[in-house]
Amino acid sequence: MDIVKNNLTNLIPIVNPALKIENGIKLAIMYRVLPTTEIDSSELVKEAYKKLYDGNIPESADTIFNAFIPFLDFCRAKLILLNHNVRDLEQEELLRLVYRHLDEIFNGYSDLESLFNRYFDLMYSFSNMIPVPKYFNGSKNRNGKGTWKLNKDYPSIYYKNLEDEESSRYNAKEMKEWLDENMGKYRIKQMYKLEPPYPIDEYYGKNDDKLDNLISFIKNAIRLIEDRFNEVNWIVIL
Repeated sequence: MDIVKNNLTNLIPIVNPALKIENGIKLAIMYRVLPTTEIDSSELVKEAYKKLYDGNIPESADTIFNAFIPFLDFCRAKLILLNHNVRDLEQEELLRLVYRHLDEIFNGYSDLESLFNRYFDLMYSFSNMIPVPKYFNGSKNRNGKGTWKLNKDYPSIYYKNLEDEESSRYNAKEMKEWLDENMGKYRIKQMYKLEPPYPIDEYYGKNDDKLDNLISFIKNAIRLIEDRFNEVNWIVIL
């Protein structure tokens, strides 16, 4: 498959054929909890980067929007209301619990479930991926875009951190310069402007006061992923 042309296709079952039995939310959870080949660092994606960007690409990769962040926040809130103890669960344990109780969690939220299904399918599409410098996402001893406590993997928050001279982000000045130089090339400028559905130090909560903001955020994220390669001058390159 030419994933540059088919840039909205969920790559999980392409790279991991054994997972073709599911899609959307369930497929994404299975990808996270089962032994699988990573999508963004797979040879399929690396070759697509080389094709699209003339071979001159950084050595690491990033999924721009992380659907798991708002998804798990919503699920935790609903599991607590269903009398499940989620306080000290590791992420894999939480994902398995969510998988078992999806019907209960989304009872009365079918529209939101449909949005999350679409968001997860797009999360692992080529249109939601970019090559990035080493340690862009951080590591055990380096703070980056993927450092949970600092930005919850939201691009707009990560970029604001990089603008802060007191930022604890690894190579903040260099990473900001790289982003500024490459946002146009990688067509991610608008994606990096999308704010989280609510402040990252807040949680979804026991009521649905944040539901409208969550729905709006997911719709915007979906639109930005779907539209990323839609411009006429980009189609010519393809």
